[in-house]
Amino acid sequence: MPRVRPVTALASFVLSHHAALKLAPSSNRSPMTLALRDLLGRDAVCREIVQYLMRHNEAVDTARGIAEWWINRDVLSTQLALLKLQECGVVQSYIVQGETFVYAYTKRAVVRQSLARYLRESVAPLAVKEP
Repeated sequence: MPRVRPVTALASFVLSHHAALKLAPSSNRSPMTLALRDLLGRDAVCREIVQYLMRHNEAVDTARGIAEWWINRDVLSTQLALLKLQECGVVQSYIVQGETFVYAYTKRAVVRQSLARYLRESVAPLAVKEP
């Protein structure tokens, strides 16, 4: 007997011909999204790296370069932050020579959009509070 799988999305033509059908709102609160928001909320180094990458989304550099040129931090805390961001899918690492890695912003649009939304939400309330 074939397994029945639930429908998770409907073709746009179905929705346009059946006005009563509406897509359920998607939740941006997946466990990974929540973990990433928590990480950025409590880790200033991670947040600074993400903010830099959002302004310079094609930037690529080593941990040392990121520490010294992007965020003006020590290399160790930068390396730890990069590893955390890599675990969350925000950065990708590429080996370039021996044990030298460079780090770049993810190409995944859903991650980039989630980060942009989070930073907009977290910066906007601060701007309102200023006199």
